[in-house]
Amino acid sequence: MNDAPRAKPAVWFPDTSALITLAVHEPLHAAVRAVLSRQRRVLVTAIVDELDSLSRARGSLADWARTALGQLDWLGRPVEVDVPVGTRLAASFQERLAGERPLRHCLEHYGEAAIVALACRARKFAPRLLSDDYGARALAKVNGIEPVSVHRLLFSMISAGHLVDAEAADFAAVLHKTGRAADYTIEELRSGRLGRSVNPDRQRGKSRSLPVVRRLSRSSCALAASASG
Repeated sequence: MNDAPRAKPAVWFPDTSALITLAVHEPLHAAVRAVLSRQRRVLVTAIVDELDSLSRARGSLADWARTALGQLDWLGRPVEVDVPVGTRLAASFQERLAGERPLRHCLEHYGEAAIVALACRARKFAPRLLSDDYGARALAKVNGIEPVSVHRLLFSMISAGHLVDAEAADFAAVLHKTGRAADYTIEELRSGRLGRSVNPDRQRGKSRSLPVVRRLSRSSCALAASASG
């Protein structure tokens, strides 16, 4: 008789940075969708809100955000953070992600924070954060959530036989060319020795640019988050 506890089924929470990375290259999006569609996925409303705000700006990031908004159907109906426990927890995590820097707008860091606020309280599932934001992944890890970058997911797909390494290398080359990632070699993708990957939207010390640029106090953002939740 096997008394070993059953492994909890995984549930994936993609954040804004990951969805934008997938939007850069349709074949990459299709490959990831084919694999993750077999597992549970949760799309948090705050992520949709941030993508919508990004899409109203200009430049390649706005273009990718608009593309990402058109690719959300496979993730299901967006889920709101619960009030008041979830929104208060999300506001606290948002502060941690911001560190000493004032928030540029109420959506900055809030999508990732909302995901962690929901996922860290999962009991029946093993939550996984799909994110290309190092800070978000670090926060997820200390709160019992498995953090996975898009390139780490490509490594897992190669290991599981869902993707050949040459195709993964092609995906990585496109992401590097567009400025979304470092220049990973086929050997790094095959071995999983990827090092630390940071949020490509902040690599040059720039936060993601949204139309609202007035710096806001964290207390006002917390009140806004609670009201909208």
